[in-house]
Formats: sequence, structure tokens, C-alpha cells
Amino acid sequence: MNIDRVDISDHLVEKFLNNRVRLAVILMLVACGLIITRLYYLQILKGSKYVELSINNRLRITTIPAPRGIIFSKKNEVLASNNPSFDLNLIPQDTPDVNAVLDKISVMFNINKQLMKKKVAAQRGRPPFEPVTLKKELPWEEMSLALTHKMDLPGISIDVVPKRYYCTESLAPHVFGFLGEIDRNEIAQYPQGVYRQGDLIGKFGLEKWGEQYLRGEKGGLQTEVDAYGNRQKILAEIEPTVGCNLVVTLDVYLQKTAEKLLADKVGAVVAMKPTGEVLALASSPGFDASQFSRGIDYAEWNKLITNPLHPLLNRAIQTQQPPGSVFKIITAIAALEERVIDPSEQVFCPGYYTLGNTTFRCWKKGGHGSVAMHDAIVRSCDTYFYTVGQRLGVDRIHKYATMFGLGDKTGIELDNEKSGLIPSESWKKKKTGVPWQKGETCSIAIGQGYVQTTPLQIANFFCAIANGKFLPRPRLVEEVRCDADNSKTPIESKKIRDLPVSPKTLAFIREALMGVVHDPTGTATRVKIDGLTIGGKTGTAQVVSRRLASGGEDSPWKYRDHAWFVCMSPVENPEIVVSVFLEHGGHGGSAAGPIAREMVAAYLMPAALKTPPPVQPPRGPEEEDSIEED
Repeated sequence: MNIDRVDISDHLVEKFLNNRVRLAVILMLVACGLIITRLYYLQILKGSKYVELSINNRLRITTIPAPRGIIFSKKNEVLASNNPSFDLNLIPQDTPDVNAVLDKISVMFNINKQLMKKKVAAQRGRPPFEPVTLKKELPWEEMSLALTHKMDLPGISIDVVPKRYYCTESLAPHVFGFLGEIDRNEIAQYPQGVYRQGDLIGKFGLEKWGEQYLRGEKGGLQTEVDAYGNRQKILAEIEPTVGCNLVVTLDVYLQKTAEKLLADKVGAVVAMKPTGEVLALASSPGFDASQFSRGIDYAEWNKLITNPLHPLLNRAIQTQQPPGSVFKIITAIAALEERVIDPSEQVFCPGYYTLGNTTFRCWKKGGHGSVAMHDAIVRSCDTYFYTVGQRLGVDRIHKYATMFGLGDKTGIELDNEKSGLIPSESWKKKKTGVPWQKGETCSIAIGQGYVQTTPLQIANFFCAIANGKFLPRPRLVEEVRCDADNSKTPIESKKIRDLPVSPKTLAFIREALMGVVHDPTGTATRVKIDGLTIGGKTGTAQVVSRRLASGGEDSPWKYRDHAWFVCMSPVENPEIVVSVFLEHGGHGGSAAGPIAREMVAAYLMPAALKTPPPVQPPRGPEEEDSIEED
């Protein structure tokens, strides 16, 4: 009896134990299955991801920005270079509590926390461990403060980046341009890895044109870091390749002279060699290009774009205005080449020209009397050119104006150049649906009406007259120098076209232009410089009718005439061409002429020989290009 009970008890215990063992085995198998499944997920399905995260948590590859190439003058003067700048950066993945760190940064550096949170949020979707710049260009005091509290600010680092520095802040900002943060569309235009979000790229001027040369190639740094992102060891380093340098054609002294002469004025000055090299290209008002070096703030940007004088507008290549009597040289060349008038033929000027029921006034109310072409240019007789214009017709005037590059972009290395406008019969018919009227030819013949040109076009037109052979393509870049491979690539002068105008015609025109300055009856005698021959042409372009602008200098600024003057010197062998445009500046001879005079003197004369403009009695308004009176 007792034996049976023992057997039964042993059997029950064994059965119980076996069940426990089976349960334990099942649980172990399930656990092992879960572990294996998890390992499969981590190592097979997500293995590459976590390997990358593991490596990134220990190893970091940091991009080293490439120093931008330097811009030099031909005399090896540094015009744009780089200075070190210090950025306050945050790597969110190295920060256990981003909000806490941002709170501290906000108090320590007086930075808006919400703005910083937006920057951190914008980082989502970008590569991990990519720094977020919280503040650029830290002063020394703030940089020292950040380094002192580095242990209390996990994920915060101070990075050194090159900042664009323009050695003379006000020098040629419209030429050099500025940098700006690259946008997604621009990133997509380049091969992968060339740029990333936050990089700076040339946005305007030569900085944009020369981006392919100036940008250089980024380097990289592979480091080992601890759990807080602090660098422990440098494992590998690739030095960045410095960008190539640009050598520009600008004459620094002449550029400074132009900008000084334009101070407190609205307008442009262009100085060129007859072969096309730009010696000075100034536009006023200007701006400080250094504001854009690491990103301009909204307030400063808004101030620039809302300024009624439009300081970002490069008036040398973007303002399109009637050239006034400067255009009479085109009419004269067309008349001589087409033989519609003999240069010795006299045309009587009573002070007006009548066409049908319309009267076109000459700027000189009493008239010039009988004048031939030479005197008509020297004294800028409107009546003479009304007469010649009617004999030519607008299409022949159009032919010669476009031959000299007017109405078309010059192709200079600057963005957003305007083409101007030279009308023709077909153009007006297509544009308005209305046939060309003979009276409109009178306005065109003296550079009014539909005609629009830029100061650079006018300078280039005179370069063609000065060299007598071709219309050059203006250029600002002399050479590209790459220190990385010690190479030099000259930028050759190019011509737009050969000039199919007879040497006899050009010689006559140059003689007449010299008379404008040196003849006692010329409209630009105050431009004369003892010891130099200067050939030039004044121009006064009407903005509104004489009735609205009758107050002269007392009229509202927006109603005043535009002033033009263009010249070459020395006439017998020109070395420089200068074009001056003053927006609402008044008369060409009295307002624009003296500026051109000083430019010529600055380039051609030693300082000891420079003399002030001769004192002259008032002569009344120079070349007030007339409008028609019904």
C-alpha cells in the first residue's frame, strides 16, 4: 500500500518536472527566436543603418570649406580676399536635451530661442551630425564665453569659416557683386557634393560670373569623438583646394576717382581703353558688398530694396535712357556713309524745323544760322540733324546705330545687362500696330523718342570710333590664376564685329568731336585740358516736356533732364574713352562734362600737371534737345 503511494507520488513529481522542463524549453526557444529575430532585424534588415550610426557616433567626417579665390587688380592690389570668421554651431544628435542647451545659448548670447528652434527643425531630413549654425561671426568675447562653458553646452562647437572681405568697402560693389546662401534650385544645378545647404555662392557681379573659378574644392576631416561629440583624435585629413584668383582690368585709382566724382549724385561713369578693357565702371548710389559676406539680415536687405534711388541697380549697364545729342554722331556717320549730304553743305537753322503742322525746336532759340556738318556737331545744332534725319529715314539710322552696338547687350561679364532699344519701322508696326511717322524720325535723329541706350553701350560705341577698326566686347577680367597648379589663363580681348565704316568718315567725326571741346563755339569747352586733345559730345535728354521742367534747377528732381557726356583722349591716338551719365543731372556740358574731364586728367596726366577747369562766363543752357510743338 505504501509502495503504491510512493510510486504514484514519484510519477506525479516526474510528470510535473517534465512539464516544467518542457515549458522552460519552450520559453527558451521563444526567447531565442525573439533574439534571433531581433538580431536578424538589427544585423540583416537594418544592419547597414546601425553600422553607419555606430560609426558616425564614434567617427565624424567634417567638411572643410575651401577658401575662395582672391580678386586682384593688374597692379597686384588685393581687392577681395578672405578673413577668418567664427560660427556658433549645434549638432542636435550630440545634445541630450536640445531645449535646455538652446535656453542657455539664448541667455548667454542674446539670441531668439524660437529662431534657433526653427533652424534646428529645418535640419530634419538632412544628413545626421550635420551642424546647425546658430550664430555667425562671433566676436572674440562671445567665442571665449562659448569655449569657457563648453562642458555645459553639449553639442555646441565653434567652427572657423572664411568670410569674404572687400578691401575697400565702397569700391566697385556693382562690379565685384556679393555672395549669398545657395538655394535648393542652385544646388540641383551642380554635381552632387559640390554644394550643400548653407553654402555661400556668388549671386551678383564678378562673384557670380567667376564662381566656377573662385569656389575651390572642399576638404574633409575624419575624427574620432566621444559620446558628447568632443574630438578625441584626427584619423585622416584632406586639405581643401583654394579657388583660383581673378585679375581684373580695373584701374583702382581711376575707379576711386569715378566714385568720388559721383558722390551725392545719381548716375554712372564708364572708362575704357579703345580695345575694350574696362578701366572704371561706377554706379551711384552704391552699397556695401561686405554686408552680404555671410548673409545680410532682413532689415538691411529691406532697406536696400525699398530705397527709391535703387542702390542695387547697376546704372552703367542697366539704366536705359535716351542719349540725347550724343546720338547725333550716329546720324552724322549714317549721313556720310549713305551720302545723303555733303559735309560742306550748309543747312540754315532759324531756331526751329517745320514738318507739316509740327514745329521742332532747336536748343538755341535764335538759331545757329547756316551750318555745315562740322559746325553742326561742334555747336550741336538740332535743326541740322532734323534735316539730315528726314533724308536718311529711321531704318538707315537703325542700321548704323546697331552697327555700333546700340540696342544690343555688349556681353560684359556681368549679369542682367540691358539691351536698350533702337527703333525701326518694322519694330513700331509690330509693337504698336501703328505705322512709323516722319515726325518720329526727327526725335530719333537727335537721340530722343524711342531711343534707349546704356552708359556702357555709349562708351563702347566711342571705343569703335577711337580705334577705327572694330567694335570691341567690353571685358573686366584680365586673367585667371590658379595657385594650386601654378597656371595662368589670360582672358583675350574679343571684338563684336569689324567696323564697315570708311576711315575718311571716322577721321571727319574725330575732328568734329575735338571741335566740341577745343573750338570756342563748342558745347563742351569747359572740358578742355591744356596739353591734351579731347574729342567729345554732350547730350541732354529730356524726361518731360519743357512746360513741366520750365523751372530748371528749381523743378522737381524727377522732372529734370538727364545729362550725358562721352569723350576720347588724346584724339590723335586715343588711350581712354569716358562715358558719363547723370540721372536728372541737368545739361551735358555743364554737369557731366567736368566729371569726364577729371577722369581723363586722372588717367593721362601726372598730378603735378593737373589743372582746374577754366573759369568761363555763363553760356545759358547747353544743348537743350528740343521737343516738338504743335
